[in-house]
Amino acid sequence: MFRGSFEHSVDSKGRVSVPSRFRDILAERYEGKLVLTMDFDKCIMAYPLEEWERVEEKIKSLPQSQKEVKDFTRFVFSNATECELDKQGRILIPPALRERAGISKGVMVVGIINKMEIWDRAAWEARRPQNGDTIGEVLSTLGL
Repeated sequence: MFRGSFEHSVDSKGRVSVPSRFRDILAERYEGKLVLTMDFDKCIMAYPLEEWERVEEKIKSLPQSQKEVKDFTRFVFSNATECELDKQGRILIPPALRERAGISKGVMVVGIINKMEIWDRAAWEARRPQNGDTIGEVLSTLGL
C-alpha cells in the first residue's frame, strides 16, 4: 500500500502534490478520493475514502457515552474534510488544517500502510529521531 516518505511543497493556494507512487494507488483502487483530518501528533492524516469508511465503522462501534471516545470522535470528525486529486495529482489542504498542523511551505508526505501522513517538514525532521524509540517493543510484540 502506501510506503516511503517524499518531500514536497505547498503552493500559494494550499495544494500539495501527492507522490506519483501514491497517486497510482489512489487512482487504481480508490478513484482519487481522500478524507483529510488531524492526527494527535499534529500532522494531517489522508485516508482513501474507502479506508476512511472502515475507520468510521470502527469508531461507531466504540462506546459513544465515554468521555474519551466523545473527545476523540469530536476531534477527528470536526477536522475531517473530503478532497479529490486534481488533474495534476494535487490535493487541496484547507487553511484550517494547514494551520493546525503548522504547515507553511515544505511538507513530508509519508506512507503509512493504508493512509498517508502530511507533516510540516521541520516538524517531521524534529520528530524523526524519536520515531525509532519503541521499534524493539513493537518488533517483539509482532514476534519479529
